[in-house]
Amino acid sequence: MTERLYFQDAYRAAFTATVLANTAVAGRPALLLDRTCFYPAAGGQPHDTGHLAGAPVVEVIADGDNVLHVLAEPVDVAAGATVSGAIDWPRRYDHMQQHTGQHLLSQIFTRLFGYETVAVHIGAVDATLDLAADVSSEAVAAAEAEANQLAYTALPVKTYFVDDAAIATLPVRRPPKVSGLVRIVEIDGYDYSACGGTHLHTTAEAAPLKIVRQERRRGQTRITFKCGLRAWRDYVEKHATLTAIAGLFSTDFAATPGLVQRAQEQNRELQRQVAALEEQLVLVESLGLWNAAPQVAGRRLVVQHYPDRSVDALKTAAAQLRSHPQTVALLATTGGGKLTAIFARSDDVDLHMGNLLRDTLRAFGGAGGGRPEFAQGGGIDPEQAQALLDYARCVLEEEL
Repeated sequence: MTERLYFQDAYRAAFTATVLANTAVAGRPALLLDRTCFYPAAGGQPHDTGHLAGAPVVEVIADGDNVLHVLAEPVDVAAGATVSGAIDWPRRYDHMQQHTGQHLLSQIFTRLFGYETVAVHIGAVDATLDLAADVSSEAVAAAEAEANQLAYTALPVKTYFVDDAAIATLPVRRPPKVSGLVRIVEIDGYDYSACGGTHLHTTAEAAPLKIVRQERRRGQTRITFKCGLRAWRDYVEKHATLTAIAGLFSTDFAATPGLVQRAQEQNRELQRQVAALEEQLVLVESLGLWNAAPQVAGRRLVVQHYPDRSVDALKTAAAQLRSHPQTVALLATTGGGKLTAIFARSDDVDLHMGNLLRDTLRAFGGAGGGRPEFAQGGGIDPEQAQALLDYARCVLEEEL
């Protein structure tokens, strides 16, 4: 049995212990100790990391009453030896901030709106809690404001064990999943939770609390939040980003959203103008190509590689060319570093362009096809664009 020192003092970062067994977990070296400060993954809180007997601890696993410390490398210690360990304190403290903040937020959502927390996860960047309800933006804002007001009152956080009889007298937020002695984490008469995690001395250490996202999913709402130093770092990052954006517009923060919106509208209008001009250019170019195209067996054969045209422009060119009688167009673009080929013919030409494109692309390792009068495909190296068109031309000239 491993004594869990973090139950008595979650702020303890270093310890010594006696080795009970030098063993393995799924082929990885591991130590079983008589006591530990390392927290195993449980209740949505990740395990601690750190060093033990000089080796990095990469995972901590609860196995009944025992705690197994999985190491990055084997250590030469036998049962009965004394070893020293130290947890990664910044990681532990971060988890304590997120976990305590989660208790506070969960109770607030329950008290204010009757929403039950059904799942919790503390990740490396964000922490989440899932609520069994569709939560409005107004409810989220109200819960966040209440959480920060309560946090800054520095409510004491206490932990203790109670038996089944005593727990029946406590207003626990959710019934415990175990019986017998149950560990309670209490936020000074405000929240009572059956929990084995590590927590802060007061709620003030979890402040500020910031909800950064809400997502509705299958009748539930996932709340993504940050507490303490995570929230501060998030503010620093976003403040720097907003400062940079405001600097680009030579304005203050408050004016930035309106200027960004106006810039987006201007950009969309310019894109529409560019698209219209490109279409006109393509139509003029297509007519020139058609006039200059050689005739093969009485049909105009237009073969053209566009190095920087969009796929939409290529479609416009194909539509323009196939509007002329007795015309076949073999077109390709490598705009954006990707090859797209379009083969098209006028309605009075009895050729299957879908089959021609499919067979041509297959010879180069690509794929595509389409209707008898129009086909599109790609999937090959853009540098092979001209070789593909030359290949298709040869096949077509033999068929004509």
